[in-house]
Amino acid sequence: MRGNFERLRGVFSISDDNPDLAIAQIDRFSRQIPLMYTMVVVNTLALAYDFMDQAPAWLSIYIPVFLVSISVLRTLSYWRAGKQEISGEVARKKLRQTIVLAGVLGSIFALWALALFGYGDVYSQGHVAFFSGVTSLGIMVCLMHLRIAAIVLGVTVIGPTSLFLIYAGSQEFLSVGLNLVIVAVAILYVLSNHSESFVDLISNQIALKKAAFEANELGKENERLANLDSLTDLPNRRRFLAELEERIVGAAEGNRSFAVGTLDLDGFKPINDIYGHVAGDNLLVKVGERLSQISSDLFVARLGGDEFGIIFEGELSDSELRALGNRICETVEEPFEFENFIANVGGTCGIAKYPEAGTTAKLLFEHSDYVLYVAKERQKGKAVLFSEQHQDEINETTGIMRELQKANLDEEFFVAYQFVVDSDTGLPVGAEALARWASPVLGNVPPTDFIKNAEKTGVVSKLTETLLRKTLSEVSKWPGNLFVSFNLSAHDIGSPQNILRLSEIVRRSGFPPERLTFEITETALLRDLGRANETLKLLKSLGSKVALDDFGTGYSSLSYVQNLPIDKLKIDRSFLANMEECPTSQAVIKTILDLCDNLDLDCIVEGVERQGQLEILRGIGNMKVQGYLFSKPLASGDALTYIQLLPSAEGQDIKRSARHS
Repeated sequence: MRGNFERLRGVFSISDDNPDLAIAQIDRFSRQIPLMYTMVVVNTLALAYDFMDQAPAWLSIYIPVFLVSISVLRTLSYWRAGKQEISGEVARKKLRQTIVLAGVLGSIFALWALALFGYGDVYSQGHVAFFSGVTSLGIMVCLMHLRIAAIVLGVTVIGPTSLFLIYAGSQEFLSVGLNLVIVAVAILYVLSNHSESFVDLISNQIALKKAAFEANELGKENERLANLDSLTDLPNRRRFLAELEERIVGAAEGNRSFAVGTLDLDGFKPINDIYGHVAGDNLLVKVGERLSQISSDLFVARLGGDEFGIIFEGELSDSELRALGNRICETVEEPFEFENFIANVGGTCGIAKYPEAGTTAKLLFEHSDYVLYVAKERQKGKAVLFSEQHQDEINETTGIMRELQKANLDEEFFVAYQFVVDSDTGLPVGAEALARWASPVLGNVPPTDFIKNAEKTGVVSKLTETLLRKTLSEVSKWPGNLFVSFNLSAHDIGSPQNILRLSEIVRRSGFPPERLTFEITETALLRDLGRANETLKLLKSLGSKVALDDFGTGYSSLSYVQNLPIDKLKIDRSFLANMEECPTSQAVIKTILDLCDNLDLDCIVEGVERQGQLEILRGIGNMKVQGYLFSKPLASGDALTYIQLLPSAEGQDIKRSARHS
């Protein structure tokens, strides 16, 4: 019973849960209601005119004028509604008005028509029956999108009119009344089905629109996430490069300038290693926030790791760009306070200006990245602007890389040897093997240039193997009390397979592995400490020794000494630069020498170039020293001659050793 009531209530009510349906119904009405009222007005005027001479003026003139006026006003109301966007609430209100007016106006029109019936002749009475039936059925059709309004009209107009005609006392009117009821019921049935279909259609359209909207919103969200760095909420690398492309198009069209910057944090890795990755992530978030607050004219993105991309808007001069870049670096240098620690990092920035440094996004980004790493090597903590000098360096590097890839390694590369001597006797105890390249195209290329490019081009592994063979072959002619140090690249240290191949070369050469020392740098260890430890153990299992080069310049050198199988420490030449005037440098060297004594490690001091330096080192203690004071790097034949000309007695004057160099 309750279910039937709810269904009946649903038929005769306007749902508050579907505002889109109400708006769609109003939209349809705005097209059909004017036509409906036009039909009503025409039929009303026709019926009134027919009874002009038969009925009183209030029935044939005044009431029709009133009804026509209401019809015109309703037409204008719906016509205006069709041109406006209305809310669901307003639409529901107008629908409820339509239902009420269908009953009220329908009843008024029916009563007016039936009031005229008694004043006319049989033809005029037939006109009344025709007016009531046809007009009502026409209105019901026009109200097809609002079933309840059609039903109300049927009940308030068709019902009374049919009963009136049935009891009018004429067989003809009886037939008309019955016929009107049958047709009205049939039309209401059809309209009810149509109304349900219309509701289903609108509901499906709403569902499709909702699905399309949700899909669009999901697409926007996916697009946002695809262009957003999930950690810092800054634009990511993908968005940065897309933005760069857009800026280039805009700058080219408007003949404008802008700049691209790449910022890399200095000292971020220690934060990660000491405090953990969560602390490192929190630091990156704070760096991103700080960069975003510097200026609204900066587009800041996180490119990955501890690297950020920056687009400088506006026409800025070179000096203004450098100043803003340095301001960015200084902003990053300010301490970051956390709950349990204070993080101190720095920032180095490389800047490339459009169009001077490039006219494509790829070139601009590459140039900003290039000058960033130039800055990290030469001006860490500063902003450096890409210039013609950097372009020349790139061209030179490109030439080196090109020649490296097609070089005959056996013929073009050779080994030079710089001897390591005892600080007290001045006699050599070994030598460091140094790679040299005599290119038939480029001439003599400095090791600082070709070694890093050999790593970039993938030639370094083959080059290491070639140089090791040459070294072992040449040093095998030396006295058995001299060792040789051979440098390994970061690429070599990072690959156990490479180390195994090098070990096989040593075994096949017949050279005593205990006379061979492999030198590694802290940079090589930084890439993957665990992997480096594994490869160093392979070298130790061969019987060779391991030396840590450039000791004292890195933040974690002591941890390397503690955790890695190190046999020798080579003190970096930077400590000797002004050691004659700097007691601190002398104290540092003495501390490292004491450390080596306590840990049973050999100590070698690099970069000894002046007699005064040697005298101070002798005062500190006995150690191994290396530098131009004793020997410049010598080709294989010259190195062998150097050894043969050395005096056999110990304690000879060091100047004589230097003279033989």
